Amino acid sequence: MKASFVIVNYNRKAELAITIEKTLAVIKYNIEDYQIIIVDNASVDGSPAMVKERFPDVVLIENPVNTGAPAWNLGFAKAKGDYFIILDDDSHMESGLNETLSYLDSNPDVGVLALNITGGNYETSEWIDLSETIGFIGCGAILRKVLYDKIGGYADWMFLYGNEWEYGLRCINAGYKIRYFKNSNVIHRTSKVNRTNKRLRFFTTKNEMGIVYKHFRKNRLKYLLRVWVNNMKVIKTEGLMSSWYCFRGGINFIKTRKHLSLTPVSNEAQLKFSKEFWGTQPVFGFITKRLKGAQ
Repeated sequence: MKASFVIVNYNRKAELAITIEKTLAVIKYNIEDYQIIIVDNASVDGSPAMVKERFPDVVLIENPVNTGAPAWNLGFAKAKGDYFIILDDDSHMESGLNETLSYLDSNPDVGVLALNITGGNYETSEWIDLSETIGFIGCGAILRKVLYDKIGGYADWMFLYGNEWEYGLRCINAGYKIRYFKNSNVIHRTSKVNRTNKRLRFFTTKNEMGIVYKHFRKNRLKYLLRVWVNNMKVIKTEGLMSSWYCFRGGINFIKTRKHLSLTPVSNEAQLKFSKEFWGTQPVFGFITKRLKGAQ
């Protein structure tokens, strides 16, 4: 099988129906080469019943509890395709399916292909075509099964947010590349259901600090502080409350870090990630740039 669409849903029945319909439209001429897998994260809005009634050929996995992003791993484990096409319940691939898979066929060193995403807060349309990156946006990406077999799926200790960057670090450490493919189009419809700024800022800060703590070998404390402070800079654009959520995320990380087993990546992978990841940049980097410009 060429590829498996793996989609996680949580209480977005209407959006999920749209996503499945759009996906079926994209693969209708070669449907035997693809499968659609829905992992339902213990929804209570009738999502599983809707899938069974309207889309009986779709593979449905009913997760008894909401495990957040790691629920994708349940879909990955059942996927038969050479590639896993990762979508949110409120995103769909509009075009570029054949082009993306052809590119991956010709570039076996690429473990993850970040797709061109429009809509929502995390668009990739301004990224540079075929540029190498250190992460991806989880509502539109393609994961190579060979990579999954080698390093596994999403980290089970990260409930939401930051999962793709943690996976990107492990991908790089395994010797694979992550590239951005512009000749594709994923529409992120960005449902407002289950989205709160409090949850976003709390988990983002906590999880990004967890990435550094778990995987960095050198100067761990320096990078932990950078991530924490850089996250709290949202006070400039979002106000005091958002910064407070970030602060609380950092405190929660400190309380729970003892449960993280340390699995350091190579020095080369850490260096690449720390240079390019926004959270590990110098806290006062903008001042340094200005001083250099004045010299």
